[in-house]
Amino acid sequence: MRYITVILAVLLVALSGNIGAYEFDIGRQCGMGGAILLSKPSATDRLACPAAVSSERQIDFEAGYQRKFELADLDRFFVTAGYRYNDFSVTFGFSQFGRSDYYTEQIARGALSYTVRQFTASVIADGKQVSVGEAEDNVTLCAAAVGFAAGVDYESYHLSVIIDNINRPKLEKCLVAENTVYHIYGEIEGRSRFSIVGHIAFEEHEKPLAALGQYVRFIDEHALFWGISSNPLTYGGGLEIKYHNYGLMYAVSYHPTLGFTHNVSLNLASGGIFR
Repeated sequence: MRYITVILAVLLVALSGNIGAYEFDIGRQCGMGGAILLSKPSATDRLACPAAVSSERQIDFEAGYQRKFELADLDRFFVTAGYRYNDFSVTFGFSQFGRSDYYTEQIARGALSYTVRQFTASVIADGKQVSVGEAEDNVTLCAAAVGFAAGVDYESYHLSVIIDNINRPKLEKCLVAENTVYHIYGEIEGRSRFSIVGHIAFEEHEKPLAALGQYVRFIDEHALFWGISSNPLTYGGGLEIKYHNYGLMYAVSYHPTLGFTHNVSLNLASGGIFR
């Protein structure tokens, strides 16, 4: 029965839409409906949108754990890191989803960005490996994708556009190619201590996905955030606590059919070590 539950959950996730097939729906995004904080991105934010680069010369590191739909068999572990040196930024991340005796999905994503004044352009490379079944009957499929991102910052306004899966990769020749996905991320910084964020995603043969969220700093750099997204209607929220260069983040989202997803991650910024 447990095996059947896991398989059904994986199928429901797959049938709910292909948007974000090579993305990391982890970290702060989990509680913001998929939107990100462009003005001060975390390592996972930079991985999702490489055009959102850090304004400081430092290494940003984030590692965490996600329990999807409160099923231990769908647990995800991830690690991401980003570094900016002058006008160049590099970001890399890896995640593993599922259990080795049922279904596992490993994703690696890297990006190189270049910033000129308020403009940023990025090239993205993704790799995915899917394994199904136990060792003696294991089937492993692999695919690679490329993408491009561009962003602009103007005072308190931030906008980024991403094109993922430009080459329309296939896990197997006999399978249908994955669609190219178009993303638009935006942020408006308020005059006080909050930001309004948004995300729109388009994919052929799929309904558009839209998300709206808010990030509110309440004491120093400690913050609360929330988000809502469509297709299907999903709610989320979370808390971020910071101490010097360290940060602890908890995010949760609720899917109307599959239930809650919990995400916990630890953040580290190198600060003056690399100055």
